[in-house]
Amino acid sequence: MCGISAVYRYTAITDEDVSRVERMNDQMRYRGPDGEGYWHDEHCAMGQVRLSIIGLQNGKQPIYNHDKSLVLVCNGEIYNYRELRKEVAAKGYECATDSDCEVILYLYEIYGLDCVNHLRGMFAFSLYDTRKQQLVVARDRIGEERVYYAEVPCGVVVSSELKAILKEYVPNPQLNMQALLEPMRFTGGVNQRNTFVEQIKRVLPGEMLVINVQGVQRRRYWQRRRTYDYAGTLEQSKERTLELMQEAVDLEMQSDVPIAVMLSGGIDSSAIAALAKRSGHEVHTITTGYTGAHAEDERSVAKRFAGEQGFIYHEIELSPQDYVDSFDELTSYLDEPMTDSTAIAQWAMFKKVKQSGFKVILGGMGGDELFYGYPAWNLLGDSFRLRREHESIFPWNSKDKKLHWIRFMMKNLRWALFAAYPHKLEDKSYGWWIHDDYYRFIKNATLTLGGETFSLEDYRYAVQKGFPICPQGKEVDCIYDDCIDTVMTQAYLYLSDRLAMGNSLEIRSPLLDYKLYEHVMSLPLEYKYVSGKPKQYLKDVLAGIVPDYILYAQKRGFTSPMSFVSNVAQQYQYQCFNSDYKFYNSVLADKILAKLWKK
Repeated sequence: MCGISAVYRYTAITDEDVSRVERMNDQMRYRGPDGEGYWHDEHCAMGQVRLSIIGLQNGKQPIYNHDKSLVLVCNGEIYNYRELRKEVAAKGYECATDSDCEVILYLYEIYGLDCVNHLRGMFAFSLYDTRKQQLVVARDRIGEERVYYAEVPCGVVVSSELKAILKEYVPNPQLNMQALLEPMRFTGGVNQRNTFVEQIKRVLPGEMLVINVQGVQRRRYWQRRRTYDYAGTLEQSKERTLELMQEAVDLEMQSDVPIAVMLSGGIDSSAIAALAKRSGHEVHTITTGYTGAHAEDERSVAKRFAGEQGFIYHEIELSPQDYVDSFDELTSYLDEPMTDSTAIAQWAMFKKVKQSGFKVILGGMGGDELFYGYPAWNLLGDSFRLRREHESIFPWNSKDKKLHWIRFMMKNLRWALFAAYPHKLEDKSYGWWIHDDYYRFIKNATLTLGGETFSLEDYRYAVQKGFPICPQGKEVDCIYDDCIDTVMTQAYLYLSDRLAMGNSLEIRSPLLDYKLYEHVMSLPLEYKYVSGKPKQYLKDVLAGIVPDYILYAQKRGFTSPMSFVSNVAQQYQYQCFNSDYKFYNSVLADKILAKLWKK
């Protein structure tokens, strides 16, 4: 991973623009401590800081095509680059470096804007075409990498990090209060485009910007869709799922620097480690635990599995003091208030991983979202389905509907009587673990920024989530789609990037491979989802690869002891908010606002 920035001017690039790009690089040097590069012409200036993973000796960026008419800066990894190098070579384009990103230049020469359709990886790149005086900015399909942009007078500025744009190109920021409060209420922002700085926007997953003298054009080249059009049998679908998982792990184990798997003791990380071993790799695993006795600690399970598989096992232990120290450190790298409290543990963990000598780590991100691994989300989806089925029976205008109602009530009487189905569907249904803290906080809270004071209670009804519109019978998929957009993409992937990059680490997630996503989302719901049995489909796929004591263990996940988190919140003193109540989300948002707004 790296950090990229670019400025496009409709008029002309100035010396000050060039200096600003250099300062933007400086503000995210931790993303690329191994090198930096700059380029500019009369309309565009670009910069990159590099974390060297592949092509250590000659992969410096910006990268140019043979006649230097194309200029590229890229953040991330193109996992299928070896295959693509052969493809472009067959068409007469020989790569001059060992960088995985160089192929993007020649794919653009061959396919134009459709070049992104050939990439398999996690990436955000800016490619400038000097002949057309056109800047192309693209983000990977799932959204593992982020890229922000702002339209400024006579131009557009782009960067891997919001704070770089804010500090250099937004002298008078305007607060988007809804975008500030949404992650405090739901962990991640509901709106994927807007940030809490009104002038700064996100490029969406699977989207590209085309910027030229006509302005900014946004194009979606890929969108996540559930097609349910798979024509094979259930067993064939499982075989294909395993093939794609193995393929993704093989591709993401490519590295010219030390690499390890974060092994939690759960299904997803255990599967990744086992599949890496099956492909012949020497597998280093790192497992994290906590000082004292905590239910969240899975070291005993992970150590047992590592011993059985012959992994090289490494262990990290976190203490309450690590949490206090880590909060101040991690918030210096965050520029959005995404609020998963596990981030404190992740920061402390990544810091110790870096000290262990590893530069790339593989994790299990995305497995729960793809394979229905959250019991609470499953229950919410089942409840939504029951409510909609019940509502669809009315009005009674036929004999068949009356019989349907009788059968429904006989089967679901205890739920229907209380309209709970079996989970009550209300505002608290999403982010229930945050609900009470959030509303207790905003009840009398105010926010003072730039001489203005806002009452948070005034925004009570602006920050809510409704239930999605979706095909009847597919409600659990709609709940997961909604939560993938809000929680996984907006919060988990953002935090994964910031916390790893803050320690100059690259984190890879094989279960987010887009081909795996497309396959699983093509399957009939009845193939892959069993009510009351989270991840049963994945458990069947992994039978004989991951042992039953992991597959059928009670789900714990990588969560933080709440006493550690509460200690951090209670020690904090508000700088922007005024409230008698503190919880982790309000403390994090306050810390970020104080750092960025009072610059």
